[in-house]
Amino acid sequence: MFKRIHSKETRLYLKLLLALPFIIIAVLFLHQGHSIPSLFLPPCLFHTLTGFSCPGCGCTRAVIALLRGDILQSICYNPGILYCAVLYAAFILSHTAAHLSSWIICLNAKKLPSQHQERSFLNLLSHVHGMKTRPVYLYILIYLFLIFGILRFFVELWQRFH
Repeated sequence: MFKRIHSKETRLYLKLLLALPFIIIAVLFLHQGHSIPSLFLPPCLFHTLTGFSCPGCGCTRAVIALLRGDILQSICYNPGILYCAVLYAAFILSHTAAHLSSWIICLNAKKLPSQHQERSFLNLLSHVHGMKTRPVYLYILIYLFLIFGILRFFVELWQRFH
């Protein structure tokens, strides 16, 4: 009755799709004027030990700013979060389009004679594929965090000595 899901991409898509209701609830929660309590979040160990911001510092503030719709403030806190949000949206949208188009093709393929299938809009839909996960996306994110962290470190160092 149920099909087994073999593709890694499809399993990842379903897991990320499960996060979507929680994101929507967080957006609604923040737009109602509520805030996320920082009591549940541990302090940054790197900042506690050295007094400097780590490359990941500002991620929580960036997520909250992005959920509120303040994109520029989110970029100022940490640009890696906006990059992750864009990748998440592109992955979810592309896989949703691919799955919907495959379902439309499967439902309508039975109704259309084979000679009309090649000229139909459904033939175009069969070429829609979801965005593939590639290591380059992770490398870009790592470089973005490192470059931003190094630049912020030198700014903090400059501010301490001048």
